[in-house]
Amino acid sequence: MKRFLEAGRLNSPRGIKGEIRFACYCDSPEFLSGIKRLYLDAAGKNFLEVALYRPSVPSFIFKGYEDRGLVSALNGRTVWFDREDFPLEDGVFYYDDIIGAPVFDAESGDRVGEVTGVEEGVSCFYYLIKANGKCWRVPAVDEFIMSADVEKGVTARLAEGLETKDEF
Repeated sequence: MKRFLEAGRLNSPRGIKGEIRFACYCDSPEFLSGIKRLYLDAAGKNFLEVALYRPSVPSFIFKGYEDRGLVSALNGRTVWFDREDFPLEDGVFYYDDIIGAPVFDAESGDRVGEVTGVEEGVSCFYYLIKANGKCWRVPAVDEFIMSADVEKGVTARLAEGLETKDEF
């Protein structure tokens, strides 16, 4: 499992006091409430200390970047958070953790493929699954995903119409 997960992308400065807009990749901007550090690399070697986080906008002010000119250098940068800063309840997982998990057919119980990614849609998330030599975009809803567990894998119903021509 990756320790550092993508939080989002820093965008343009907001105002004159070093605030910078943030495109959040998490379930919601509120998820990051209370965050103390964001990292500028997936290895967690370079970090930014959070002076202020405004989930309602969403935007940040970082210590040492309290000036519009300074913070503009961060425009376009992807930032990561440390999963250890946000422990999850039992049975809850980050979508990054399910990638690579085996997929089992809901009817036969046979292993048919693996999860290759997760996409956010308008009304739900979708599991991207390679199974039976085909690519599937399966809505993460009870009708199609019977169970999802990082260690046990995913049990899914790969219904007609969910197959896609996209390669993933």
